[in-house]
Amino acid sequence: MWRAGILELVRVRSGRAEAVSRQAQGKPRSAETANAGSPAPWVQAPERCTLLRRRHTPIGAALNAPVAKIQWSRWFSGAARFFADSKVVLLMFVSSRLLIVGVILLSKMVVVRGPFWQPGGLLGALTQWDSIYYIHIARHGYFHAEGWMSTVAFFPSFPMLVKAMSFVFHDFRLAAVVTANICLLGAGLLLHRLVRWEFQDRRIADTAVTLLMFSPVSFFFSTAYTEATFLMLAIASYYAARRERWLLAGLCGMCLAATRHVGFWMAVPLFIEHLRQSGDWRRPLSGLVHPRILAIALVPLGLVLYMLFGYTKRGDLLAFSHAGADWGRVLVSPLQTLSLAALYTPFYRALFLGALAAAAVLWVAGLLLRLRGSYLVWAALLIVTYLSSNSLEAVPRYLSVVFPLFIVLALLVNRYPWSYTPVLACSMSLLTICTVLLANGYWMT
Repeated sequence: MWRAGILELVRVRSGRAEAVSRQAQGKPRSAETANAGSPAPWVQAPERCTLLRRRHTPIGAALNAPVAKIQWSRWFSGAARFFADSKVVLLMFVSSRLLIVGVILLSKMVVVRGPFWQPGGLLGALTQWDSIYYIHIARHGYFHAEGWMSTVAFFPSFPMLVKAMSFVFHDFRLAAVVTANICLLGAGLLLHRLVRWEFQDRRIADTAVTLLMFSPVSFFFSTAYTEATFLMLAIASYYAARRERWLLAGLCGMCLAATRHVGFWMAVPLFIEHLRQSGDWRRPLSGLVHPRILAIALVPLGLVLYMLFGYTKRGDLLAFSHAGADWGRVLVSPLQTLSLAALYTPFYRALFLGALAAAAVLWVAGLLLRLRGSYLVWAALLIVTYLSSNSLEAVPRYLSVVFPLFIVLALLVNRYPWSYTPVLACSMSLLTICTVLLANGYWMT
């Protein structure tokens, strides 16, 4: 094939030379073209022969090399679009983390040490309290002995990620902190895409991410806790369902349920989304017969698998629940949990009850703004579950992962632009105060 192409090229070039010599000598063209009103065939042929040469000869393959350059340019343009779309997320992530790091390091120089102070610099401040148990699980596995608090109360997704990261960073504490921050960045990117997809407004997406990164206890997103992982998986599962990628939604939901026991509630908003997308929301029972149900069924599978693991370790399917009871986590009525507020000092009482009040107000505002029902259901399930855990001490941390609340707050701030600066200033002030308490040995779990 390539030889025929070369011969054709030689014939065309020789024909051109013959035509030029005839015209120079004043001789007429050959008889076969003298009566034609158009130029000789070899004058019309170059483009056709050039295409033939490029397609069917080894020389043509070399001429197609610019195609690779075009593909690279497309890749770079795609990367440029990604960074352009995500620049606010990256900026808020970096600036908020720098604020937290700066507050931790500076406060350790001037603030009086609290009763729970532990030695260590920045890494020590980010790996205290429950972080110790997650790191222990990642390093040694689960521990259980009679008369001791079992680590089975802590779910495995985050320790598994830390274990994987430890092959890169051999210090488990550093691996845990890096893992948490990567998950936080992923959560910010996913939240930005979800809000833009939902409302087609970049300003609302930028505001939601900003308020998330500077929320009053957002330092927990950078500690060796499950908050960042849980938040990322929850948004990923919901976003995949909104884009009708149901297998991915189910897999993320399964990992979510293996991060915290409340993650299995994600099956409820996913089922609501399934009904809305199938058009059977008025007849929910008819929606049970659909291939999407198999993907939604993956969500509780994460909890079931961990229950089976607990059974192999302790012969108890509810080992995680019984271990949680040793830590004071038992199921009670929300009113009983609220009654515990009298046991705390005024500052912590105001912090815990204020967080609950803010969550309730934002949920009602979302209802009035007609936020998508699955968002409100997910937020309500988490709030009620945390209120029924017989403890208020971790309520601000638990509420920090209820991402629909940040969407509602972003909607309100964009509807009333004058409120943006006061809301952000108040949030950053609380973030600074709570970070100082965490870094210097005061109670902040």
